[in-house]
This record gives sequence, C-alpha cells and structure tokens, in this order.
Amino acid sequence: MQSNQNLNKTSKSKKDKGFILRFKSSPKSKNMEKGRYDLINQLIWITPGIAFVCIFSYFSMFIVFRYGLSEGGSIGSFVLSLQNIKLILFQDETNEFTIALRNTFIYVVAAVPISLFISLFTAKALSNLLNKKAYGFFQSAFFLPYVTSSLAVAMVFATLFLSGGDPLINSIIKIFNKNANPDWREPKNTMILLIIFGVWKMLPFKIIMFTAAFLRIDRRLYQAASLDGTPKWQQFWKISLPQILPVIIYMITTGIIGAFKFMPFGLFNNYDEAKASAAQTAVYYIFDKVNPSSGGIPQYGKAGAASIVLMILILAMTLVNRQLTKYLNKKFK
Repeated sequence: MQSNQNLNKTSKSKKDKGFILRFKSSPKSKNMEKGRYDLINQLIWITPGIAFVCIFSYFSMFIVFRYGLSEGGSIGSFVLSLQNIKLILFQDETNEFTIALRNTFIYVVAAVPISLFISLFTAKALSNLLNKKAYGFFQSAFFLPYVTSSLAVAMVFATLFLSGGDPLINSIIKIFNKNANPDWREPKNTMILLIIFGVWKMLPFKIIMFTAAFLRIDRRLYQAASLDGTPKWQQFWKISLPQILPVIIYMITTGIIGAFKFMPFGLFNNYDEAKASAAQTAVYYIFDKVNPSSGGIPQYGKAGAASIVLMILILAMTLVNRQLTKYLNKKFK
C-alpha cells in the first residue's frame, strides 16, 4: 500500500511538473505565432512597394542595359557589344552627346557650388532672425519656388529671358548699360541662363535644410565664443560648419546627382531648339532619343548607351564625393 501511495505521489508530481512545463512553454509558442503574424503583416505592407520598385526601377534598368549593350539595340537576339557607346562617344560626327555631356559637366561644376554657398549664407542670416514673423515670411518666400511646378518656373524664365523682341531681363540690364542687349539663345549665353535657372531651383530646399541645421546648434557655444572675443567669421568657421557638416555632405551628394539629371525642359519648346542653342544636356539627349521631338523613329540603343555612360559618371562623382567627405570629416573633427 505504501508503495502504491508513493507511486501515486510521483505520478502526480510528474503530472504537475509536466503541467508546469507546458504552462511555461505556452508564452513562447504565443510569441512565435505573434512573430509569424508580424512577419506576414509586414510582408503584406511592403509588397506593393517592392513590386513598384521592381517594375519601375529594376526592370527599367534591365531594359536600359538590354538596349545599350546590344548590337544595334534591336529587339531581336541579344549580342553583347559596346557599339552603341562607341557610336555616341567617338563615331558621331555631330558630337551631339559629347556636347550634352560637356554642358552637363559645366552645369554641375557651376550650379552646385554656387547654390551651396548662397544657401549657406542665406540660411545663416535667416537663422539669426529673432522676429518669428519675419522668419516665417522669409522661410515661405524662399520655399515657394520648391513647391512650384518645374514646368511653370521654366516658362516664367523663358518669358524673362527668351521672349521675342526685348526680354524683361534685357530691359533691366539696359538700366546699367544702355548698349547691352545679350541674346540668350546664343551658345555663349545659354549656359549662363541654365546655371541661373538651376541655382534658383536648387536654393529653396537647401536654404530650408541649412536653416533647420543652424537652428539646432546650441546657442551657448556662440555665447561662450563671444565672451572669449572670437570674431563672427571664426565662430562660423569653427562652430557652425562642423556642427552642420553632415547636412553639407548630404546637400553636396544630392545636388550632384540632381544636377546630372537636369534638363532644360520648358525653357525651350523642344530638344531641337535647345540643340540649336547648344543647350542640350545628357538627360535631355536621352529623352529626345526615346521621344524624338522631330517625329522620327525612337533610337533606344543610343538612349540606353547614354544612360549607361551617365550612370558610370554619377558613380564616379559619388566616389569622389566620398573621398571629399572623408577629408572634411578629418578636417573638422
């Protein structure tokens, strides 16, 4: 009898222990089920975005390489060849794409630094405003071109600079020089017009970003520097610039990429008009080869080859910017 009672006790204890073990393991199973549910829920939410990126980015890149690196860019069998790249770079007697690349480089080298310096000093002055109403007014005024349609802005610039007869800008210039009457459609003047237009479009976003960066700097740093008798320009160089260096690097990177993608769409009625003024850019060249303004047959091979060349140049500039970033980080550390 005693042995039977002992057996019953041990079996009960085992059952109790088993119950305890099962009870303790149940939250883990619930967590696993919840983790699976969260994973499925996340996949459901990101699937439309992934599909969108795959269709409009990766598939488009595949088509670009398909036409750009194929013999003749035909729809038939794929034959790996650099013929299209050689054609647009070295074998085109009109040098159409090389001129477009030259204009793009000039635009990048000129517009990005100019817009960077103007936006830096404008944002610094704007961040020093103590009057909140004045700050809000100037912030809205500077940000207005950014939210305005690019085509509308281009049409306004075309009216100011390229309208027939005597453009409004020429009338203003004549106030200071009566003999000056520049023709903005001439090749020697069109790049100036493109740079002015590009800088004006770049400024709003950069000013807003730099202003926000300046406002995040601790004012006590400036107060301590002023007590030590540090001049304002040294405070800007030693305090302001190091504090907003990540924003500067971001603006340089995005500015270079955006400048390479610039096209004077709207300033000129079509690509042929821009080409006559030697104002075509690389992206405008690609756009015209896919959608010919003269109504010809689309040349997908040339468009794909030009896109590949432009991608390589942007990657190269990105690597250069990366080295510049390392140098700036060491200098202002």
